Amino acid sequence: MHTAPADVVFLDRVVEAADQHVQAMLETHHAESSALPHRAAMARLLALVTVLTEPGSAFSGGDRLREPMATCLDRLELLQGPTGLFDGTNLCSPPDSAFTLNDVCLALRLIRALDAPVPVLAEVDARLSGIVARATNAMVSGGVHTPNHRWELCAALAQMNQLQPRQDIAHRIDEWLAEGIDQLPDGMYSERSPLYATAVTNPSLITIADSFGRPELLDHVRRNLTAFLPLFNPDGSVESVFSRRQDQWLAFHGAPFLPLYRRLANQDGNKDFAAAAAWLGTLPLDEPAKLLALAKLDPWLGEALPGDAVPEARPWPSDVPLVQSGCGAPELPAALAPAQASLASCGLHRFRSGASVTTVFGGCDDLVPGVVSGLASNPTFLRFGNGDALLDGVRLSRSFFDLGPFRSQHTVSNGNTVALSETVAANFYLPLPAEKRRTDGIYALEHEGRFSAGMDFSSRPTVVHRLDTEIVVEVQGDRTRLTVGFHGADTSFALELTFRPGGVLEGVLPLGSPDAFQLVEGTGRYRVGSDVIEFGSGLPADPDTPPAYNPGENYRYLAGTNASEGIKVFITGRTKGRQVFTLRALSQQSS
Repeated sequence: MHTAPADVVFLDRVVEAADQHVQAMLETHHAESSALPHRAAMARLLALVTVLTEPGSAFSGGDRLREPMATCLDRLELLQGPTGLFDGTNLCSPPDSAFTLNDVCLALRLIRALDAPVPVLAEVDARLSGIVARATNAMVSGGVHTPNHRWELCAALAQMNQLQPRQDIAHRIDEWLAEGIDQLPDGMYSERSPLYATAVTNPSLITIADSFGRPELLDHVRRNLTAFLPLFNPDGSVESVFSRRQDQWLAFHGAPFLPLYRRLANQDGNKDFAAAAAWLGTLPLDEPAKLLALAKLDPWLGEALPGDAVPEARPWPSDVPLVQSGCGAPELPAALAPAQASLASCGLHRFRSGASVTTVFGGCDDLVPGVVSGLASNPTFLRFGNGDALLDGVRLSRSFFDLGPFRSQHTVSNGNTVALSETVAANFYLPLPAEKRRTDGIYALEHEGRFSAGMDFSSRPTVVHRLDTEIVVEVQGDRTRLTVGFHGADTSFALELTFRPGGVLEGVLPLGSPDAFQLVEGTGRYRVGSDVIEFGSGLPADPDTPPAYNPGENYRYLAGTNASEGIKVFITGRTKGRQVFTLRALSQQSS
């Protein structure tokens, strides 16, 4: 039984934000409803049902939402194919349909939780119930594409079973859950993604726990949320460079974590989760209508957060983007800002001292068969922040057979030091042995690691060229030192520093484009307001060493790139011996 008082301020804010969302949708996007994909159409319908069933909403009761809801229902029924699944990007996909069906079930639960029926919702109930019934067989028998899809599918089945119980539904959920939850020792799920942790896996496990009587699944959510605690940034983002999904290239906003921390903070009395929820509550709300729907069905979400340690929530400026320098965001609470933290299985290590944050990443996957979806391949191995001055990424390119930038193959940490290393190799192929030669000159087409050709590579003797690279990162308070060492081939390298726009560079030379510079001697500085990052030392420019980033053959052959965006400073040199570079956090007063 829940005995804690309601958080009236929080709930009122959610209702107000949901109303604003629906009002804006009706004013600017209603005409699009008849052409929406199924997930978007159902998300819109859920928002409408949510505010209609909320007594504190300006849309409560009445008939004004009948036509917009009918339009969404028409679209959903049109897109529900003969199997009962929804047609979309992945055709009639069970997990893609599960995203929509989870919202269908939420809407039905909202309608059926009403103390008194609302006439306009009777048709909605009947038509959504028909959608569930038509989808059940295909959802029970269908398969998935990615790890998180299993739990989204199970969550939909669990809610469908609550509404329309069938023994085969329960049996199918048990089959999927018997595979085990794909959680790594450090608490991350196998996809290592904050996007999918917040959008799919954690909410799905909570739904299964609540709807299917499996409370032990919440332990996985607790472990994952604990792992994310030290990964929040003062600008409202969450570190995602270690992800195996598309958010490894994005600045991921932290707001979707709010209902997860809030639920378990209240259920468990967890003060660290409460501190996280209070801080996240200062950010703009993510999907406020969906949040309201969840709060109406889950009493834990609407309760006042526990503990005196919870910081006062000071709202984020409404006219400031979520991730932007100089926004005056509330300070991170202590629970979210430990001096040192790591995710060993992801190769991620973080160090904090005052306003400075050093993030080291050495957890790229082996890129076999290549750079593909589902692998961690971001070559950013270091990030450094000092208040509003942010060095978003440090990368190392080497001119070595177009094999791409440095990606650590081995990561070893010891206290405040992290050592990253990689060996790359390329072959020169010698003539075929006599017994392997063919008179027609046509040999097997093989991929030799860099490219493919009809040369029977595996039968040839080789001359191997290697380049060993080691980067030792040592963090000492507000100063981070990089020692970059090479062994093997003598070639050129370019160290790329990418700063988030919004500041001023000093001590560097322009390279011809507005956002590209080179440091050829001494130290440079990047200044945002009173926050400064000092970096160096530079190295003399070499006409044979291009100050540029090289994504490697995997990208360049397809005219693609994984280049980062921002203000870039290059330091170039040769792969001989060791070079030492230092990053230092300064304030304008001390600089």
